[in-house]
Formats: sequence, C-alpha cells, structure tokens
Amino acid sequence: MRSLISGIMLLAGSVSWAACSPVAAAGPNGGDVVPINNGSAVAEVVSNANTGEVIVQTYDQELKRRQPIEPQPITVASGQNTVELMPHPTETDPPGTCSRFYGQADWVRGGQIRIGWMQSRAFGGRQEFGWHHGWEAGRMGSRMWEDMGEHRHIAPGHAPEARGPMHR
Repeated sequence: MRSLISGIMLLAGSVSWAACSPVAAAGPNGGDVVPINNGSAVAEVVSNANTGEVIVQTYDQELKRRQPIEPQPITVASGQNTVELMPHPTETDPPGTCSRFYGQADWVRGGQIRIGWMQSRAFGGRQEFGWHHGWEAGRMGSRMWEDMGEHRHIAPGHAPEARGPMHR
C-alpha cells in the first residue's frame, strides 16, 4: 500500500511539474521565438510548409518592437539540412541594419521538422529551437509573405543586387 501511495504522489508531483513547465512562446507573427545576442534580443522563425519559405524577424526581448541587427546572413537548419536566409531590411530599419531575413529550401516543405538551429555572425553562436509554432503561422494567407513582394521564391546563390534594393 505504501508503494502505491508513493507512486501516486510521485505521479502527481510530475504532473504538476509538467503543468508548470514553460511553454515555448509564440512571436508577433505566431512563429517560434529564439533568444539571440546573449538574450538581449529574440528572433522569430516562421516557415511555410507548402513553399519551403522561411522568414526570421528580430525583436526586442519583449517582442514589442523590431530590433535590427547587423545585416549578415542567418543559417537556419535541422540536422544537416541548412538554408541561408539573406537580409531583407524593412523600410523602418536604419541603414546598415536589418530586422528581416528570408530564404527558401525544399527540405522545409511538408512541415514535419520539430527541432531546428540557427546561427549568424550577427549574433554569435548556434541557437537551437523547437520548430512548432512557425508552421501554422507560415500559412500562405499571412501578410508577411506578401510583404516580401518581388523577393519571394529567389533561389539561393543569387547576388544581392538581383534581389532588388535593400532599402526603398
């Protein structure tokens, strides 16, 4: 009887611990949030399972306003599969900075990836993240894909000049 009670108490303790565990936050566009710059900023990862498109946008810690960073490419990956996201500054990003990065990869199609990592010289080392929210947020009807306009569906390896102006 004592072992049964101990087992029930252990189970109840682990259930309440799991209920109190933090759930990964969703960003302003519903994507997955990844701390960058030693936690002084965050990156939101949004992906489109139909097209293989990926957008990373950078924000302050509170996810209230964009936090532009150095316009260095960001590598987003899962396992050995990688895609390089190129800087695509918004109209409000100060010159020489960027808060939006875009790329496309066939391995992203399908939306089955659950663990990812990202890195850039702009924010240092590799940051792992759970790839959960970004799939739902990345559905085609989202305004963020429309905002990419002429930059959408550009194959990797093209020169930045082929993508159009960095600032309007």
